[in-house]
Amino acid sequence: MTRYYDHVIALWQYLKLGQPLQKTDALLLLGSSDLRVGERAAELYHQGIAPLLLISGGQGRMTEGLFEFSEAETFAKIALDAGVPREAIILESHSTNTGENFRFTQQLLSEKNISLSSVTLIQKPYMERRALATCQALWPDIQAQVTSPQCDFLDYCSALHPSSEVINLMVGEIERLKHYPSQGFFAEQVLPQHVADANLALQTIGYDEYVTL
Repeated sequence: MTRYYDHVIALWQYLKLGQPLQKTDALLLLGSSDLRVGERAAELYHQGIAPLLLISGGQGRMTEGLFEFSEAETFAKIALDAGVPREAIILESHSTNTGENFRFTQQLLSEKNISLSSVTLIQKPYMERRALATCQALWPDIQAQVTSPQCDFLDYCSALHPSSEVINLMVGEIERLKHYPSQGFFAEQVLPQHVADANLALQTIGYDEYVTL
């Protein structure tokens, strides 16, 4: 099991960039099923990382039927409950995937005559690399950094996000990072050999073996 766990951590550490954060023009929360992302956004707002919180998300594949309202509205309530002022929040509540998060938010900002030169992206830990790669492809003129709830793999897994599911999703992230750049969805990525090997091993082993992690 230790060897299998090492494969899991190889993917986790590759996908979760762990960047140090600087102040930016705005925070952009990319909607998801993980409410801890909203808590992280509120935390960063109160730390003064940015004066504006953009929240993007309608209903995606993993949130269909999960929330009463759109992802954007759901995460906005978390931010408001955590003390982020309503006037500091802008919602985009129609996007259904990461690419649309950026395209629809860009359209909304243009309509509001808001111009950004830098942004802090907030997503789930194993989607940090995807978020940044998508931003670099679709918003190439904006300086971007990315962050997520601050936890390690085992702390991240929960009843809502069991380890077997997270591993499955991480393998899917690696496959997207390999193939999506050629389609213009992501900036080109370098996949280290040890990560490629770990990804192949996890595909070969099967996810049912990880239910006890």
